[in-house]
Amino acid sequence: MPMKLLPPLSRRGFLQTSAGAVAFGGATLSLPGIARAQSKVLRIASGEADSAAATMDPAKNLADPDSARIALAFERLVVLDPNFTPTPQLCESWETNETGDVWTFRLLRGVKFHDGSEMTAADVVFSYRRLVDPDVGSPAAASLAMLPMDGIEAVDDHTVRFRLTSPVVEFPQLIATRFTYIVKAGQSDDDLRTRGIGTGPYRVERFVPGEEPAVFVRHDGYRRPGLPKVDRVELRSIPDSAARIAALRAGQIDINWDLPRVGIEVLEDDPNVRVIRTRSPFVMTMSMWTDTPPFDDVRVRMAMKLVVDREAMLQLVLGGRGQLGNDNPVAPWVRYAIDAPIRERNIDEARRLLAAAGHGNGLDVELYTSDTVFGFVEMATVYQSMAAEAGINVKINRAPADDYWSNVWLKVPFMCSSWSGRPADDALSVAYLSEADWNETRWKNPEFDAAIFEARRTVDEAARTALYHKAQHLLRDEGGAIISMHPDAMAAVRSNISGWSLHPQQFSKDFSEVEIA
Repeated sequence: MPMKLLPPLSRRGFLQTSAGAVAFGGATLSLPGIARAQSKVLRIASGEADSAAATMDPAKNLADPDSARIALAFERLVVLDPNFTPTPQLCESWETNETGDVWTFRLLRGVKFHDGSEMTAADVVFSYRRLVDPDVGSPAAASLAMLPMDGIEAVDDHTVRFRLTSPVVEFPQLIATRFTYIVKAGQSDDDLRTRGIGTGPYRVERFVPGEEPAVFVRHDGYRRPGLPKVDRVELRSIPDSAARIAALRAGQIDINWDLPRVGIEVLEDDPNVRVIRTRSPFVMTMSMWTDTPPFDDVRVRMAMKLVVDREAMLQLVLGGRGQLGNDNPVAPWVRYAIDAPIRERNIDEARRLLAAAGHGNGLDVELYTSDTVFGFVEMATVYQSMAAEAGINVKINRAPADDYWSNVWLKVPFMCSSWSGRPADDALSVAYLSEADWNETRWKNPEFDAAIFEARRTVDEAARTALYHKAQHLLRDEGGAIISMHPDAMAAVRSNISGWSLHPQQFSKDFSEVEIA
């Protein structure tokens, strides 16, 4: 198959930078052909389709391309390291009372926003109150339900206190999410969407949703001396994975953090490209509405899970670049994960359960999928073949990629979905608590909810672990999620790029140390 190159002056302008200049790594050539030194430009590509819903408002951070923009401009109090251990970013330290319902964070001093003003506790209070304010409508509110607006207070200019309505013994980990970036107090929702002011290594120069590229420039007042090492960052949306691969090989982009898991051998063999693979608790799921026939019968849900040959699914969909899933959003190597054998395929038991549920003559279901996430279409197709052996007839409805998350997800009873890697509590809570905003399976189990809430306030680690285990067993056996694999995170960079790594929590991105040789 010939390599597909992008046209030099395409609509997206992959080779076009500023007026009259064409970029080649860290230098440019003017149109008359006279070479001159230029600032270093980092070009990053993602698989985002043109979308009017794109944002750089942390409170509305719904997609990984949003996360890339946000990570350039903003920072959080706490981040998770690659092992998912909470680590200070904009704070020096934190402490709690004996019961875990009052948390005090001491902020770094001298941190400057992009406009030159100093970050204080007032900015942290403003940022977190936005997240729990129902008028803002942030999805973060569900996981921060224990944090009332009046429980967020500034003790002094560099100390913030959170008073929770119930104890959460791992609160620092809970707030290391895609939403909890600190913004400058007083900004409007409109400002934050396209021109937000943060403390991050780059400030926004131009971001217009649906237009290319988004441009960020160096924040000269950044808190970490000598960083960032790049003067300008351009984010480009290239929905087609083959086009992203071709652009990377041609030197038209420098980093692609959204690689497919198959068909990348051409990159692995390219001496000018370095492929990065990281084990990740990323979740790919086929989700059923548990309140809607035929999925409202737990026997049907179990039968739908038992038809999957998980090893074959992993090989056929991801080329083996991933880990086996066990119908549990908590990956087996994540802290608090249950130690349970991977569910084996059992067609006879699936048929027995279907017959007991009144579907002895077969079952017809419609599965919605899309190429919005690599592997969705392949996963649906492989599942269709596997399920047919048990008499489950799967009709595949392939929806457009550009509006899948707004017009299909959460709106149909059986759909493909995915979730970025998360710690155990967040993985269990974000989509499976009864009142979660993103309860994509509509599963409501008071026993599950109680286990999560009790675990959060249980100081004894062994008892807390047992509660998280109980929640996982309930979800795995009774819930509506078919989770057969955890795709590895895959990225690639040009060989002259250093100082960047791929975080297993896909939405956590840090471009502050990137250097272009």
